[in-house]
Amino acid sequence: MDDKYKELNIQKTSNSMNLEIPLKEYGLSEKEIGVYLALLPLGTINLQEISKRLEYPRTTIYNTLNYLINKGLVSKIIKKGITHFTAIDPEKLKEKIEEKKRLIEDILPQLKNLQQNKKESSSVQIFEGFKGVYTIISDVFNKKQQTYYFGGYKKSLDILKHLPDQARLMRLEKNIPAKIVIDPADEEIFHTKKHKSLTEMRFLKSLEDFPAMIFIYGNKVAIFTVRGDLVGMIVENKEFAEAMKMIFEMYWKQAKKTYL
Repeated sequence: MDDKYKELNIQKTSNSMNLEIPLKEYGLSEKEIGVYLALLPLGTINLQEISKRLEYPRTTIYNTLNYLINKGLVSKIIKKGITHFTAIDPEKLKEKIEEKKRLIEDILPQLKNLQQNKKESSSVQIFEGFKGVYTIISDVFNKKQQTYYFGGYKKSLDILKHLPDQARLMRLEKNIPAKIVIDPADEEIFHTKKHKSLTEMRFLKSLEDFPAMIFIYGNKVAIFTVRGDLVGMIVENKEFAEAMKMIFEMYWKQAKKTYL
């Protein structure tokens, strides 16, 4: 191998790590990258000469060149009955990306329309015990979205001890707004500026014997018992969430703004 091509191979080795990742992201295979990079500094060259400079089998190089031709990254010309290959100007890579971008932009409205028409996914998860309830509450306040909940608050304090306080602090720290209907209760935190800014509360005496707490957030409903064995579930279903929201609104209309 002459000094010119030794120098080219040294440059290719030193630069390959910098070039390989972007070209892979572009959509080229490892062999396509190797052949394209080897061909770039050689101008127009035949298969025999390319094969001398690559470790791939000749048939592999030939097939890879054809893949690159199909991708518009290599052109070929026949001179005196022998096929010669040339790598396209690297600027064409950018042009092809922009062309792909235009194609996607043209069909983007149709793709979004398909997404809007997709069937909403549904799921039910069952949880047990104190840790299960903690998992439920963490899911409720995992995202910053309006939350609605109602149920037997005092009973939840009896059975869950400090967990309701932790849940409230979690919500306030994340600045999650909530509308709440619970049985009459009064706590110091209810009167704080932070709590008032993020919370609408009403009280309903009939919820004193309500054996559960129910949370509605997005397309999800979380329920856990506050009497007997600790059992809960998270239901993800748009229609179910809408139905529970209607029940919440019924309690909201019946409830009073003051615990007295």
